[in-house]
Amino acid sequence: MADKQIKYAVTLYSMSCEYFTGKYNLEECLKAVAEMGYKGIELVAAQMIPEYPNPSREWMDEFVALLKRYQLEPICYSAYIDMGIRSDRDLNEEEIFQCTLNDMMYASYMGFPIVRTQHAITPKIFEQMVPYARKFNVKLTIELHRPHTPSVPVWQEYMRIMDKHGTENLGIVPDFSIFQRTPHKLYLELAIKQGARKPVLEAACRIFEEGAEVEATIGKLDSLSEFEIVTIKDIYSNFYSNSADVEEMRTLLKYTPYIHGKFYYLEEDQDDTCVPFHKLLPLIKEEGYSGYISSEYEGHHFSTEVSSAEQLHRLIKMENRILYGV
Repeated sequence: MADKQIKYAVTLYSMSCEYFTGKYNLEECLKAVAEMGYKGIELVAAQMIPEYPNPSREWMDEFVALLKRYQLEPICYSAYIDMGIRSDRDLNEEEIFQCTLNDMMYASYMGFPIVRTQHAITPKIFEQMVPYARKFNVKLTIELHRPHTPSVPVWQEYMRIMDKHGTENLGIVPDFSIFQRTPHKLYLELAIKQGARKPVLEAACRIFEEGAEVEATIGKLDSLSEFEIVTIKDIYSNFYSNSADVEEMRTLLKYTPYIHGKFYYLEEDQDDTCVPFHKLLPLIKEEGYSGYISSEYEGHHFSTEVSSAEQLHRLIKMENRILYGV
């Protein structure tokens, strides 16, 4: 087998269902992903740090000890800019700045080389954080998530900032949701369970595949319920419109130290029908990327009956098959 230049991480967000229902605590989540073969860990701070946004030194030391126990590597501290933390107004610039500064400080203490934030940080504040990212020796990265694409003006501005200051301490985390193309199995099953008719959804998808816009598609279908109309519009918005071209990944890799391998559902020994891993992974490998791709399972939004562990295991198998032929 060829040396594996691309490494596998997992965001603990993938284990949300098991964590929130009490099936697994934090340590059990770490143990489970280690047994699956993952090495890198992304911690979603707001989800799994009880004292967030200000974790105690005791909690942080215990978490680092758990990583060592299961031979896992801290890769990404996933921070959130909670604009609604106050009931009377959104956070102001000074508060966003301070929250981001705190997150970088805590991430650095726990050994995370990457801090993932969101585009709510704004280009102005992002640029202000550059000297602090250098001080704490972390990369401050912004997640590029659907519905945004690299051509959105604010992302062009972020990339100009990175061109100006370099990528030693700045970066982008592309989320594979920007490339998703067709609705996945769990989405369709949930929509049908809630009242949409399977033949109607299948017909809408066929029409969308031919390049039709949403209103034209609705006009070609007879006797639609209000729920079916809403669902068809949602399908169009989430899977058929505003998707980035796979080739745009080449441009993003210049700024990318870490990737979110978003997925929703995989059949056993099958490729993803929603996210084009079969195109993305060879391109990423061809470009010489040697960082982590973090598995981000989000099927739990659509079904709590599917095993996250089984899905994460299937993803590693698919990635190995596509990247290394094993």
